[in-house]
Amino acid sequence: MKLAIYQTSDLHGYVYPTNYVIDQSLGILKIGSYILKDEKNYDASLKIDCGDLIQGSALSHYLSKKDIIDNPIIQGLELIGYNVYVLGNHEFNYGLGYLNNSYKPVSNKVLNANIEGLPFETKPYKIFDFNGFKIACIGLTTSFIPNWEHESNISNINFLDPVEMYRKYEHELKKNSDFIIVCYHGGFEKSLDENMTPTENLTKENQGSELLENFDSIDIILSGHQHRSLIAKIKGVVCSQPLNNGQNFAKIILDTDTKEINYKLVDVSVLNDEIDEKLEEIFKDVQLELKDYLDEEIGHFDKDIIIDDIFTARLKGHPFINFLHEVQLDISHADFSALSLFDSAIGFKKNVSIRDVLINYPYPNTLKVLKIKGSQLKEAIEKSATYFVIEDRHIQINKDFLVPKVQNYNYDTFGGLKYEIDLSKEFNNRVIYMEKDNQQVKLDEYYTIVLNNYRASNTSIYPCYENVEIIKEINIDMSEIIIDYFQKHNEVKAIDKVNYVIKY
Repeated sequence: MKLAIYQTSDLHGYVYPTNYVIDQSLGILKIGSYILKDEKNYDASLKIDCGDLIQGSALSHYLSKKDIIDNPIIQGLELIGYNVYVLGNHEFNYGLGYLNNSYKPVSNKVLNANIEGLPFETKPYKIFDFNGFKIACIGLTTSFIPNWEHESNISNINFLDPVEMYRKYEHELKKNSDFIIVCYHGGFEKSLDENMTPTENLTKENQGSELLENFDSIDIILSGHQHRSLIAKIKGVVCSQPLNNGQNFAKIILDTDTKEINYKLVDVSVLNDEIDEKLEEIFKDVQLELKDYLDEEIGHFDKDIIIDDIFTARLKGHPFINFLHEVQLDISHADFSALSLFDSAIGFKKNVSIRDVLINYPYPNTLKVLKIKGSQLKEAIEKSATYFVIEDRHIQINKDFLVPKVQNYNYDTFGGLKYEIDLSKEFNNRVIYMEKDNQQVKLDEYYTIVLNNYRASNTSIYPCYENVEIIKEINIDMSEIIIDYFQKHNEVKAIDKVNYVIKY
């Protein structure tokens, strides 16, 4: 028989083909409408979501503020007929209550072999029987979550090593099935070839390659987390990972008689199917509510601060970046501010709505204030400066921030001081000066810096923040902090003056 396996991952709450500013080729409605028609071409189907499903869009943000009984995002996937759900790291962002309300109704389909203490029952794996051909699916989630997530959101939750938990269940899976699929919210930490060369720090955030190296029992790895858009056969194993926000998805056709496998990523931009009416009906009411919520005007600038070119904004500064630093410094009262400009950022027009805030800052990051020395601030700026390289006498993005995954979010700018970087100098000698209030920042003195919880915790990228003293935690989503800032000030003056210079 011919079995169609459909995999989505990192949908991040994107349902309609829009980011609520412009129409885009993405989302659950387009993917689901295609699957519901396409699966009829095969003898059977298996539909799997690999996590980061209920967080990341304006819609999911709005749902997190409501006292929902049934999450329409889950209801949508249920109408499509999903068989397997795996939890992603962002599933925990809105707290265990929201997680429980969303997934408890489908807890019998949540596969989870390595997270202990969830507020609902899950299975480590499930075996599907297709006319006597048995396929085992095991669910695994990156164990790196405690490095990012608020303690209150993962209270009494224990994240075990995915590789060790696969090892625990491997014998059962081999004994009771003909075919094994690993459904893993995590990525590949090494090159996608026989050499398996490390492509990132081996922190255990992504262990797909480790699974390939340690076990010969796996037939397919359906992965997520890195937003990489890949499907390939590695060491004889079909490995896939869709792009974020439902821009594409994996389609794998398995002949259960011959075990022949055909696979591809389906790009949503090429889909022309009409949206399934029953599927869209699930979201109609909340979509209307969301529109009214997003259109609510909350403040005003004295002029537009639109980002025309995001690379130039990162390189040369921008009033929008200045505004974000101003907001972080205002609520924290820290000496300095560090932040990254997200790829979704488009800046603000004069009149600002909630929609504008959520488009520019879609993640539920909170803030921490750390105590650091001036030398650690310099080290952070030095690390950030590695984002740029000089090629053909022009400044370009360092390929290490682009391959194997795009990591523009790991480039930070800094507020509360003036500083200059000279890219022509060697690493660790690129910061020419750092001044605060016309005084040189002293390397051996202590200061405070405000930054988001991801940056403060993920010290493998910025080791200068490792083991530093936490002065304060501001446990409010950054989007809410921005909204509150507008409601407090209402009329905001754009700051044009740039506080840093990058030369070569």
